[in-house]
Amino acid sequence: MDFLRVVQMTIEGWGAFFCIIVAIILWQTIDLNKKRAIGLIRFVLADSLLLISDVFAIGFRGREGEAAFHIVRISNFMVFIMGYLLIAAGVAYFGRVIEHRANVSVKNWRNIEYIICIVGIIAVTINAFYPYLYDFDEYNRYFRLPYSGIGTFTYMTGVILILALLLNFFKELKLLEKYALFISLIFPMVSLILQYMHYGISLVNLASCVSVILTFVAYMMDYTNEITDRERERERWISDEKIRLLHNQVKPHFIYNAMTSIYYSLEEDTDKAKKMIKDLSGYLRGSLDVLDVRECIELKKELETVRCYLNVESIRFENQISFELDIKDTDFKVPAFSVQTLVENSLKHGLRKKEPLEGKITLRTYYEDNMHTIQIEDDGVGFDVGILENQKGVHIGVVNTKKRLKLMCEGTLDIKSEIGKGTLITIRIPQRGDL
Repeated sequence: MDFLRVVQMTIEGWGAFFCIIVAIILWQTIDLNKKRAIGLIRFVLADSLLLISDVFAIGFRGREGEAAFHIVRISNFMVFIMGYLLIAAGVAYFGRVIEHRANVSVKNWRNIEYIICIVGIIAVTINAFYPYLYDFDEYNRYFRLPYSGIGTFTYMTGVILILALLLNFFKELKLLEKYALFISLIFPMVSLILQYMHYGISLVNLASCVSVILTFVAYMMDYTNEITDRERERERWISDEKIRLLHNQVKPHFIYNAMTSIYYSLEEDTDKAKKMIKDLSGYLRGSLDVLDVRECIELKKELETVRCYLNVESIRFENQISFELDIKDTDFKVPAFSVQTLVENSLKHGLRKKEPLEGKITLRTYYEDNMHTIQIEDDGVGFDVGILENQKGVHIGVVNTKKRLKLMCEGTLDIKSEIGKGTLITIRIPQRGDL
């Protein structure tokens, strides 16, 4: 086996290995843009199979024997097939990038590309039974036949159409994407022309490997920028929400009402007044302590603030409002004020609207199926959960809490409510979401 063949097999073998590693890395980014990530994974895996097939084709080319006879034909067939599938995967990926950037549909262009690829695959499949594009001699060496230009033409047409589309929407792409995508298309086209004039080293396959590397780099740069932008937006939103929450938590009228109740209790029931002062102090301390905390806090700390709040409200309303704590799981964290906001919402918009004023709030936590679960249940007036879709009005705190749970700990919030019977709020935080 000559030196150039060994070099090419080594390069393509490492290229295939690199593509597999890239696919694994891309799988870790699937949470941000699933369709785009899967599209690029298909692109790099198609190139990996192409390179692996070419390694076998080169390695067994010129060898004698029945095994070499079958391997060299199957591997060469796979090289051509995967070449067209690589174009199809590239079309799907680049098309999605263009549609996202330019906010247009390129469905018709994609369909044309797919038709070209199908024509090429059919042509290569027919050649496997009735050779007219390429064949092999008695030593299993590849050689072209008079109609080999059909394969070159279809492949080149597919590449040119991708290039034409990208040039048309060139201004919509980011700087790195412009260079990466342009080079990744020029390389295969130039190498295809060179290889057609001088057959030897599979320049097209080597160029496709360079294309994948450049496309992967462009994707990762874009992914990094999106993660950074999302994190900045998350930090900005959380900071703004925390200020809003502080204003909501330490409401002047709540403090005024609590202090008024304490004032009148001083003469009638000193112990009651002392308890209210202690719980109001605990509530204020718990609210102010987390003002500068940018991440989630221990559930125990959140529950202590909730308990102080419920104690104050229960005494203030002459025990017409009761509550029950059924805490079985505390080994996780939650966004500050998240449980408190929902408890306050249940009391204010659920129990206090009942006539006569009476009711109960039950707060329970437990761990099940790798999920930390918090449930807040009341027997208040209930409401139509459809109004939450409007994201405005009296339940805006619930909507924002749902968003904070998602952003900060991958949590979910589900609400079931029946008018006249009450509301059940369920928070679920995955084990892997613990901070």
